[in-house]
Amino acid sequence: MMATTNRSRIHRMGGRRNATGAGLLEVLVAVLVMGIGLLGIAATQSATLRYSQDSMGRSQAVIASYAMLDAIRASLPDDAASNASARAQAIGAYSLARACASKGGGGSLVKETQQAWVASLQESVGPDTCGTVECNGASGVCVITVEWDESRTGGAADNSIVTRSRI
Repeated sequence: MMATTNRSRIHRMGGRRNATGAGLLEVLVAVLVMGIGLLGIAATQSATLRYSQDSMGRSQAVIASYAMLDAIRASLPDDAASNASARAQAIGAYSLARACASKGGGGSLVKETQQAWVASLQESVGPDTCGTVECNGASGVCVITVEWDESRTGGAADNSIVTRSRI
């Protein structure tokens, strides 16, 4: 009987040695590794949001540039295809010096279109956005420049996009 008692004692002791749990040090290391990983994910998410915001500003600037070019094309007189003088005058009228604020009161279709364009720039791209339209009536080439500031989202302060098109 003695041999059986010793065997059961040895069996119980061996079972305890194999059933040890995770120590405090292992748990702390696991929490540390997981915390560093979560911080990395948060930093990546923050950068992604910032770059998405910057990209959206660029996209809005391009869309606004093409909207102005389309407005110029739409306002050409009916005889623009046959009358070069009327075409040159209509295209040249859309030239706009650097404008950073939409001024009230329009008067003509050209002025109202320009003011609406500057207002839409500031609404869609940002409040510090400026626009310039340089149209050469003789050649029919218009150059649209949109300038904006992305420093509030961590980007550059002097962004610009230039769109050149023949009307």
